[in-house]
Order: sequence, then structure tokens, then C-alpha cells
Amino acid sequence: MTGRRKKKGLAAVRVWLSAIPHLFAKVMVLHCVACGTAASFYALRILSRTGHDGSGLLAVILGFFGGELLLLCLKKILAEPRDTAAGPSSTSPDGAVK
Repeated sequence: MTGRRKKKGLAAVRVWLSAIPHLFAKVMVLHCVACGTAASFYALRILSRTGHDGSGLLAVILGFFGGELLLLCLKKILAEPRDTAAGPSSTSPDGAVK
């Protein structure tokens, strides 16, 4: 048997996840959309079962998740552009610029 063993289990998942660009942002957007949808259904359930208006609860929850998405968007927009020409070797391990 020659060659390297294939990584199994958690190590293989870690390698697969590290290959996905902007994974945190993608997961955060899906989470906010899913929670907002669940909150909307819950507010409709309150309205249909009790007759009380759940718009206050819905506004707070959607405002929270909307704010989270807004912060994520602003982080992406206001981020400093990366200089890809310099590459990762432009600084030494102690942080000094070469």
C-alpha cells in the first residue's frame, strides 16, 4: 500500500468546510431567514388561535435578525480590500512588513 490514507470522520469534514468561501456569512444568512420565517409563522399562529395581534413580537424578532443581517452586510461592504498581489508572504511571522 502506497500513498496517503484518506482522512476520515471529523478531519474530512473540517477539510471540506474549510474549502467553502464565506461559510460563516452563508450560515448566518440562512439562520436569520429561517428564524424570521419561524417567527412569522408563530405570530400567525398566535393570531389564529387567540385573536390577539402578534405584530409587536414579530417586529422585535424580525428587527433583531434584520439588524444582524445589516451588520453582516456592512462588515462586507466596509471591509478593507485585500491586496492579492502581495500575497501572504508580505509579512513575517512576527508581524513586521518585509
